[in-house]
Amino acid sequence: MNLKTRVLGTVVLAAIFSIPAYSQNVESDSLNNDKILNDIVIVGRGVIDVAKDRETPVAVSIIKKQEIKDKSGNQEFPAIMKNTPSVFVGSESGGYGESSMTVRGFDQSNTAFLINGQPVNGMEDGKIYWSNWSGLTDIANTVQIQRGLGSSKLAISSVGGTVNIVTNATEKKAGSSARFLAGNDGYWKATYEYNSGLQGKWGVSFLTSTWRGDGYNRGTKGEGQIYFFSIGYKPNQNHNINFMIYGAPQKHDQNYFTTIKDYKKYGYKYNVNEGWLDGQQLSERTNYYHKPVANLNWDWQISEKSSLSTVLYASWGRGGGTGGFGSTKSILDYRNSTTGQINWDAVVDYNQSNNIDGIGSSKSNYILRTSVNNHQWYGLVSNFNHKISKNLQFNVGVDGRTYTGTHFRKAYNFLGLEGIDDKTPNVNNGGSNIITKSYSINPWSALFQNVSKGQRIGYDYDETIQYIGGFGQLEYSNNFISAFIQGSVSEQSHSRKDRFNYVPGDQKSRTVSNTGYNVKGGINFKINKHHNIFGNGGYYSRQPFQDNLFLNYKNDVNPLAKNEEIVGVEVGYQIRYSFIDININAYRTAWNNRVETISNQTANTIENRTGIDELHQGIEVDFTAKPFRQLNFKGHLSIGKWEYSGNAHSTTYDADNLSTIIAEKDILLDGVKTPNAPQFSYGVGVIYKPFKGFSFDADLNRYEKLYSDFDVAYIKANEKIELIELPKYFTLDLGASYSIYFNSSNLRFRVNVNNALNDVFMTYSKDNLQAVSGVDTFKGINVNNRVYFGNGRTWNAGITYNF
Repeated sequence: MNLKTRVLGTVVLAAIFSIPAYSQNVESDSLNNDKILNDIVIVGRGVIDVAKDRETPVAVSIIKKQEIKDKSGNQEFPAIMKNTPSVFVGSESGGYGESSMTVRGFDQSNTAFLINGQPVNGMEDGKIYWSNWSGLTDIANTVQIQRGLGSSKLAISSVGGTVNIVTNATEKKAGSSARFLAGNDGYWKATYEYNSGLQGKWGVSFLTSTWRGDGYNRGTKGEGQIYFFSIGYKPNQNHNINFMIYGAPQKHDQNYFTTIKDYKKYGYKYNVNEGWLDGQQLSERTNYYHKPVANLNWDWQISEKSSLSTVLYASWGRGGGTGGFGSTKSILDYRNSTTGQINWDAVVDYNQSNNIDGIGSSKSNYILRTSVNNHQWYGLVSNFNHKISKNLQFNVGVDGRTYTGTHFRKAYNFLGLEGIDDKTPNVNNGGSNIITKSYSINPWSALFQNVSKGQRIGYDYDETIQYIGGFGQLEYSNNFISAFIQGSVSEQSHSRKDRFNYVPGDQKSRTVSNTGYNVKGGINFKINKHHNIFGNGGYYSRQPFQDNLFLNYKNDVNPLAKNEEIVGVEVGYQIRYSFIDININAYRTAWNNRVETISNQTANTIENRTGIDELHQGIEVDFTAKPFRQLNFKGHLSIGKWEYSGNAHSTTYDADNLSTIIAEKDILLDGVKTPNAPQFSYGVGVIYKPFKGFSFDADLNRYEKLYSDFDVAYIKANEKIELIELPKYFTLDLGASYSIYFNSSNLRFRVNVNNALNDVFMTYSKDNLQAVSGVDTFKGINVNNRVYFGNGRTWNAGITYNF
């Protein structure tokens, strides 16, 4: 029996045999508006939709402030949620901030993320980039994961679930803290936090932090800063006003998936983007971004029965990601055959030998460019609550947003040239534009960087989205029953302004408007003080994202883009005793009427895929037990059946004439497993506190039935789709804390070791190439598949002084 098997058996047996049939006090995971932020001035009560234990009829998991601080360390924010049912975190090896997560098999664009009630999923595509939110581990007070349609009143993308992140506001108590953290691969982070406390009517809190690291994989170094400032004003008992601004400027080198064959040749930490120039490391792919977010919250207690909560917010995103521009021949020819790294010196030599008066051509030379993704986003959420009676209340509110994203490319490093002739088709310059200026990728300077129209390459366009929505909710509760019904309706308008493909006067597209709505409800019944059951269901008519509305990166409107339809139902059973909490949930979510649009500029075609419907069903179980005062156990189990429902159809059109059909085919999707999330997973954890101030914790997670991605473009008509099932794996995470208490201060030491057994595993496969005779395999997988490997053993250790 090997070490991994012995550890797994020990932890599982401990979890099974340590739950005695007698009563002890359990630290409750219940959450209500009065307990969420018990040490801060709570603002935005009406717009932060948190679920209440044994009342709100949704499946929910809660992560508290101390656990967030202890377990985050040098991990990304999603990692703190991996010990909850049906949540999977992957792609950590892409670099700092490159994590992704799924909930019940749905990706991040179908999971709603709210920070203090403010929606933060991208307006254009629903995605979220964790590198922009690295400071959340420092300022988050609690995180609540509502699986399924959730309890939020807003019309948001909660297909898989809703993640409610409640941050610090203005602290009630005065105090400060200083923290230093160190970790594997040169990582370190220093943080200082100050709270004035509520001094009469005013209070101020701020936090500042700086970090850097070399990254787990080769060539994934990163660095950044974090700032948070909050000022609160409470003129009387009826009004609470709070202003907050937060930002996390950062820059990090990226790692992309590559073939298993390359990993075996160059090592599991291989990075296809890494190279060297003049003795200095230079990555082809670097992400940099600065996204300040500002909130102004106002809570008004109008009367004993009525209240109004309003948040006005804004964000200004500046930055992008680097990559290659021009002919790829030179870079393909100049890789070090021993290390696999890019020989940038050879690329420079090629450029300097092939130019006219220092100016290269995008047809034959190669430079590094930046794809810029700037935006400005303003919004308002306001909720009015009125208690009709002791048991009945209603909410009504408005959700408005306006967003403009600006996208273009600029030169970053000419690699030995003095400039480059951009041959990208552009009706405004005749297909030739001499670019002579390069721009830095500093996330701070990006806030104010101005790139003239004449120095933009590749493309240059704006996307504008206007959103207005209204919502309402009726809620009833007594000692035995709680129920709610809610609905929302929203109108979105989309337009586009293209400065590359159209002459002035014709650059703005027509405005495309879509109406969406949802309705959902639920009921919870308390059988007795220990047992309750609940159920909920809902229907969403969700407008298509901006990226699906316009074709071929031009102003042509997609005539096949329609609202998607989501139908979800869920039932749950909860057990609450003083020594154990158990939750059991069953769910069914149908995602229908999906349309995917793929533009191929090289072939000048547009492909529309219809009928890409999915059905996600499953069962979840989680528990928390405290058999002794010093000992806590927890565990979770997720069994999913996530499949495509029905076959899809693909139609390819001529991009210049959408009435001309070039090709059609049926795609046999029915019954094919959905990729990129394990459909069977479980985990157990333990917290042991043998004496005052010291605690030890361990979490073991197992993942199975994780299927590869696939590309429909390579699927032939009526061809059976066969996915790869990636090898099963588990991870063991260990941690220990020790606190020393003084009269008015304390020291807290914390150490974490993640993937302590250094298991080698894959979290993602881009391809679905089957194992065939004559081709090498790794753990039964064809080595020509492009994959991400998970991180091996990592560690971090920190010390915090609270005073």
